[in-house]
Amino acid sequence: MNSILQDKKECYVCGTYTGLHKHHVYAGYANRKQSEKYGCWCWLCGYHHNLSNAGVHSNKRLNDQIKQTCQAEFEKTHSREDFMRIFGRNYL
Repeated sequence: MNSILQDKKECYVCGTYTGLHKHHVYAGYANRKQSEKYGCWCWLCGYHHNLSNAGVHSNKRLNDQIKQTCQAEFEKTHSREDFMRIFGRNYL
């Protein structure tokens, strides 16, 4: 499925087109599969993914911001109850 967060293959944070990693917004084996199924993923450059302290895996603020934005996008077409049932937690 396409990402519900972006239409272009570019870093979601800085917009670069090089060195991109596919980031599943909701982690863990089960949630990664559900993230893929529902489009809860985005492209991130290595710097904003996992190759620096500014990356989503080290920067709680960025991680929370992406999770919240993704949940809000998901809830444009699904209910909060659906989100909670699928991902197990409310980030908003």
